[in-house]
Amino acid sequence: MKKIKHSKFKNTGFIFELLVRQVTSEILASNKSVAEAILKEFFNSKKELSKELKLYQYLINEKYNSESKAEKFIDTICEARKRLDEKKLTKEKYNLIKEIKETYNIDDFIKSPISNYKTLASIYKIFEVITTGEQYEPTDIVNCRFTVTESIINTSIQNRDSKMKDAVMEEYKKQDEDLRAVSYKLLVESFNKKYKNLTENQKSLLREYINNINNTGKLNEYVGKEITSLIENLKEVSNKISDKVTKIKLSETISNIKKIKSVKKVKEEHLSAMMMSYELLKELKETINK
Repeated sequence: MKKIKHSKFKNTGFIFELLVRQVTSEILASNKSVAEAILKEFFNSKKELSKELKLYQYLINEKYNSESKAEKFIDTICEARKRLDEKKLTKEKYNLIKEIKETYNIDDFIKSPISNYKTLASIYKIFEVITTGEQYEPTDIVNCRFTVTESIINTSIQNRDSKMKDAVMEEYKKQDEDLRAVSYKLLVESFNKKYKNLTENQKSLLREYINNINNTGKLNEYVGKEITSLIENLKEVSNKISDKVTKIKLSETISNIKKIKSVKKVKEEHLSAMMMSYELLKELKETINK
């Protein structure tokens, strides 16, 4: 018996996450994206890759409050995975990686950190067990299933009292072709229309929000630090302004963004408030410097 080897190149969920991140980076830089074209070509609804991606995303996104339900769900997904056309899927994966290698430095491309990497790797290994017919170490198989089961249960417990889900994630789940990149692009474009020349702080905030939408802890930590810095800058500007109306506006802005530090999950409404605060800060600095 042997250990199950994980292949980043063959892990559909992992490669999709990297391409989505690449789309975000490219759109923020130039409003154009080569990675988006790759996503649309290889993950459209007619592709076997798209079918396998859905199975990855089911295991990542569906939540249950008991181990038995989670285990039953994993078994159901495994049965669906067995029914995919393996020959077609292998060919599509080969062509996808070939396209990525021709477009990007593949070594740099696959080095990007993914927050749910451990879960994605475990899903890949589970699929390998049921599709290859190889004899793998039982402990390895059990550990992979436990990782996925734990992810399903823990996230469910954390979110069971939540009545409202993040609007961007809701839209993401509704995508017929599972192209989360489209939702990301719409988000970026909406801010580009509102703010013609995004500052580095605004661009950085967008990147963190998009890249860590599933990593609440990391996103909250980043936002907390940014708000502290933003408040300090707004207060500094306020000391240089004599207009009472503007001072009141600044005071209200500071009061509103302070509240964001205590939220459990950063949502698009909080993102908008911070983006507007950055814009206000930029305008006031320009006025002072004139």
